Amino acid sequence: MSVAKKKPIPYLNIMRAASAIMVVLFHYCYTFVEYQIPGTTIGLLASPFGNWGAPFVYVFFMVSGASLYYNHDHLSGLKDVLIFWKKRFLSLFPMFYVAWAIMYVINSNKFGSWYWGGPRKKFLYTLFAMDGYLMHHGQNYYCLGEWFLGAIVILYALYPILVFSFNHFRFLSGILVTALYVLNINRHQFSSLPDTNIFIVLIKYYNSHIMISDNMCLWTCLFSFYMGLFFIEYREKLITKPFAALSLLGLIAFGTFQIPVSPVAANGICGIFFYVLIASFSNQILSVKPLKIAIDVLSKYSYGIFLVHHVILYEIMQYMRGIVFNPPLQIALFIAIYLVILLAGFLLQTIVNSGMKLLSSIPKRLQAAIQANR
Repeated sequence: MSVAKKKPIPYLNIMRAASAIMVVLFHYCYTFVEYQIPGTTIGLLASPFGNWGAPFVYVFFMVSGASLYYNHDHLSGLKDVLIFWKKRFLSLFPMFYVAWAIMYVINSNKFGSWYWGGPRKKFLYTLFAMDGYLMHHGQNYYCLGEWFLGAIVILYALYPILVFSFNHFRFLSGILVTALYVLNINRHQFSSLPDTNIFIVLIKYYNSHIMISDNMCLWTCLFSFYMGLFFIEYREKLITKPFAALSLLGLIAFGTFQIPVSPVAANGICGIFFYVLIASFSNQILSVKPLKIAIDVLSKYSYGIFLVHHVILYEIMQYMRGIVFNPPLQIALFIAIYLVILLAGFLLQTIVNSGMKLLSSIPKRLQAAIQANR
């Protein structure tokens, strides 16, 4: 494991911040549909290929892969792997458990039962932060956060294998990951074909057992995550102005025309375009001091934002039924709600970090007290 502290890559913070805004903005727009609130959407709810929030989910996966590889470009032995997993656990689960526990109590009071999510065995989904990712299996105790938290947990668990494959079989593993991604998003085309060979039989068997949507499927998430490793390893060749220009043209094309590719593929491609475009102009973006301050804050608290934004959005937007919104009013309301979400994310992270520091100091205090009494 790389132990020397490296200088952070600024554009990764920009992309975390952008993802934390765009995903919340999409869900905000969607509440107008769910609650049938009069007025027009801001224009980010849908595009010719789906919605504008989805590409930034895949930007988030790419940033996750890029950040991990930049800081942990190799893991040397079991000890490194265990240390890596411990750090990843502490980065995800304490905040998730605390926020989930709060919402669990609220929901239990709301529904009048501690078992509102089904049989007690479904608490195992929550224990591993998989309740959102496995909602297609039926009702469970999912009550906050994002579905992609479960995918991130799986990818973190697999990272030692992924980084080994990337370092020793780079292009072979890249081809395999891409092939699995392409095959998965085209798998339903084989469902109507006759069983003429073992390949079609296996694909049909796979289709009948894999119920998760293609945009959430692990192969889709893995492809974006793995792209992050490539973008770090070859950043000097890929993060350039010519590629940025091509990315801009690509985004204009996908945002204007109906490109004949699946929505899942379009989201992934546009996620790559956004990554290259943001990274290529990061210096110009960060040269604006107020913007840099906002980016640093949003990046720092992005995980907390992802955890709490759904429950805050729905709690506030349920009172907006019957109000007719024009675009300026929608934007003003979004900014106000986002500030509440940011505050909640900040408080959650601050409280949990303080609690973790207190817990970690207890053994030292006990040891000091024992030595003082000798």
